[in-house]
Amino acid sequence: MLDRLEQAFRRITQFTADASHELRTPVALMRTRAEIILRKDRSEEEYREALRQILEDLQRTSALIENLMLLARADSGAQGLERAPLNMVECLEEACLEGKALAETKQISLHAELPKSPVWINGDANSLRRLFLILLDNAVKYTPPQGLIQVSLYRSNGSAVAEVRDSGIGIAARDFPHIFERFFRADPARSRQTGGAGLGLAIGKWIAEAHGGMIVAQSRPGEGSVFQVRIPLVGGGQ
Repeated sequence: MLDRLEQAFRRITQFTADASHELRTPVALMRTRAEIILRKDRSEEEYREALRQILEDLQRTSALIENLMLLARADSGAQGLERAPLNMVECLEEACLEGKALAETKQISLHAELPKSPVWINGDANSLRRLFLILLDNAVKYTPPQGLIQVSLYRSNGSAVAEVRDSGIGIAARDFPHIFERFFRADPARSRQTGGAGLGLAIGKWIAEAHGGMIVAQSRPGEGSVFQVRIPLVGGGQ
């Protein structure tokens, strides 16, 4: 029991340190922008541009805080899911609509191959849409223009399996074991290109496991990545 308490304390301490580090940078950036713009009189256009940049920083910081709060509530057991019978086809279709809008901004093709008949699970629709959007957003970020993202859904061994496959840059072997860790970013080149706090896949992993399922990945540098989400079917049907 003492070992478990010590491990829990270390996780809390590390989480607090990581969260503080992630918040320090955007706050410092916003403060610097405000200080610079106030040092002398500026034109209306310059004030508006500074406010626009600060607003973008605030929006990113707000999203980061929401993700941190979600993970903190999940750790404490306070973040419950409202699970009910859910057609996973409809849930994935809705996520793909938003994913296509993201893909179009980079001239990336997104193709979805989904069953025509319902695939029933017990799930929280909002959380699962968030999980699928995390995977689609990552696929868009790490796939170059003119690339391809393929989404599929099928039944296998009593589970519904949603798959997101991309033709992107892939994940380096040294990074792969850590991709579901909180605050983990892959190599600096990927970080510079995409930004982010490294929380998306950690949140996705928690959502999948909270549904009694799992998320797994396969990837090779230069050959793209495949992420699979497995959620038990209602009644364990095939």
